[in-house]
Amino acid sequence: MQAAAIMNSGFVKFIFWGILTALAYHICGGIRHLLMDFGMIEESLAAGTRSAYVAIGLTVVLSILAGVLVW
Repeated sequence: MQAAAIMNSGFVKFIFWGILTALAYHICGGIRHLLMDFGMIEESLAAGTRSAYVAIGLTVVLSILAGVLVW
């Protein structure tokens, strides 16, 4: 089987999309923690919850964009 035929497999695309989604979540969470470390986001339960929702929301958007890119 040729490499191009393998990359067109739905299973391979799904795995690649999953890896990109995990990477996007990791980057969003890392930026969130950096902003907290620099004091740009206060360290309270309410602010932590809000910033977590923002990170998850950005991850969903980036995941959709990764899906468009892969497929």
